[in-house]
Amino acid sequence: MKKLSLLALGLVFACNSSQKTVPAPDQERAVADPVAYASTITQEELKELLYTYASDEFQGRETGEPGQKLAVEYLRSFYREQGIPAAKSDGDYFQQVPLELAKVPSGDISINGTVHGLGENLVTFAAAKGSFNEVAYVGYGVEEGNYSDYSDLDVKGKIVLIKAGEPMDANGNYVLSGDKEPSVWSNPGESMGKKTTLAMDKGALGVLYFDGASFPRFKGYFDYMKTQGSGRMSLASDQDNPIMISLDQTAAQAIKQDILEDHGPKNVSVSLEFNVESDNEKVESENVVALLKGSEKPDEYVVISSHLDHVGVGADGQIFNGADDDGSGSVAMLEIAEAFKKAADAGHGPKRSILFLHVTAEEKGLLGSRYYTDVDPIVPLD
Repeated sequence: MKKLSLLALGLVFACNSSQKTVPAPDQERAVADPVAYASTITQEELKELLYTYASDEFQGRETGEPGQKLAVEYLRSFYREQGIPAAKSDGDYFQQVPLELAKVPSGDISINGTVHGLGENLVTFAAAKGSFNEVAYVGYGVEEGNYSDYSDLDVKGKIVLIKAGEPMDANGNYVLSGDKEPSVWSNPGESMGKKTTLAMDKGALGVLYFDGASFPRFKGYFDYMKTQGSGRMSLASDQDNPIMISLDQTAAQAIKQDILEDHGPKNVSVSLEFNVESDNEKVESENVVALLKGSEKPDEYVVISSHLDHVGVGADGQIFNGADDDGSGSVAMLEIAEAFKKAADAGHGPKRSILFLHVTAEEKGLLGSRYYTDVDPIVPLD
């Protein structure tokens, strides 16, 4: 993000101080002198903008917090004053980015009449509702090459029970590799997601996942979130998250007593009652997007971007101002936009359209960028 401000400053140092005057619109020039417009980007203006944008008043620009609202209003006001239109057809500079902050869910789960509280023998981070009298046990839940734990079992619309690991033969060799070398299906960091995705692709309604070795880690994160009050921020979804519940050995054996020894897929009779509510908190945030239309190829776009947020205020009240992360990039964009607008007003606008994209929630995982590219690109990506 610093590259934008360094570019702007580089243009300043490359310019002669006698070249500060912008040509009048009626001046006839066959070719525009870009130095004249670059020279309108000055250290003094960058400093003035940054000292406001990264000031204590903006409270570190934490996503969804009052300081971030001041930041987006500041950016919008600048583009309005410069006469640079919003990118959206309705004239709104704000692109709403729906977010949510993960909270520890509340409720319990009953297995064959025994109630298990969340964080005891089982953990989940999303809502889970419903009553079931059967689960589809798929053993290791692996499918690769000619091997499949799903070949003789239809799991569509069912709750699937899966255990960690992968199949081995009578000689202690892994079936997939044919030797003592395990595959990715045994990797704790990847296998759970891989197996869950496979089950969902097969039409499963939800997954019960037994991994005795990893369960303490899941429980630790659950306890941490419970203590801290919140967890990861993410893009809000219009769809309900699938049921995903991690089990320890006690809970897994309450569903299938011989789960450690039996690897064969089969339907298992069990009484399950899911009564878990999601307490995720909705967060309102915005990208700020302006557009300067091109003169010759207006349907081709150059995107200039920086992130508008920072990390806010610490527990001790310290404000993290974010001057270079990414205050400098944000105000450099404003100065660059102003220079292009002056050139356009003088009849020397860009051939292609320029999209000025200030994205939110970069510190939360590039969420504003992801929303723009994956959910709602204001101008066609192609």
